[in-house]
Amino acid sequence: MAESAQLDIPRLLSRQPTTWLAFGGTVVAVLAMAGWAVATETGVNQVMAGLVVAATVVAVAAVVWRRTWLDTGDGTLHHRVAFLPERRVAWAQATTVDLERNRAGQLALRARGERGTVRVTLLADDLGGERSAGPDLLRVLADEIDRWAPERRRLTARLRAQADHVESGGAPRESPLARHL
Repeated sequence: MAESAQLDIPRLLSRQPTTWLAFGGTVVAVLAMAGWAVATETGVNQVMAGLVVAATVVAVAAVVWRRTWLDTGDGTLHHRVAFLPERRVAWAQATTVDLERNRAGQLALRARGERGTVRVTLLADDLGGERSAGPDLLRVLADEIDRWAPERRRLTARLRAQADHVESGGAPRESPLARHL
C-alpha cells in the first residue's frame, strides 16, 4: 500500500497591494457603517444592520478559511471552505479532469466527480497581476494524475510544459498554458 501524504496546495493570491487594500477597506467600511447603524438606529433597521455585520463576517471567513490539499495515498483532491462540507474528487473516479478558464483571467485545473468539483488555479493574468503555480506543484499534480488516471497524458504533458517554462523564468503571459486563458 502506498504511503499517504497530504500536500497543501497554495492559493494563487494577488501580488498587487491595491487589491488587498481595496478588500480590507471595503470590509472596514461595511462594518463601520453597519456598526454605526446598530448603535444609532432602532427596530428593523438595527436588526438589518446586525445581519449585514453577520453576513460580512461569514463572507470574510469563507474567503480566508479555504484549504485545498492532495492526498497522495489514495489520489484524492480535497477542498474545504470555512463551514461548508468538504468536496473531494479521486483522480481515478473523476468524470472530468481538464483545464477550465473562468473568463476573468484565470485558468484552473478542474476535477469533477460524485462528491463535487475541485478547482486548483494554475495561472492568472488579471487585476492581481501575472502569476503561475510553481513548478514543483505543477509536476506533483502531473505525476499524481499520471499515477491514478494514466489516460490523461495530454493534460499532464501540458502541466509539465508549464512547469518547465516557470522553472526557466518565463513570464506567465507567455507560458504554454496562457493560450487557454
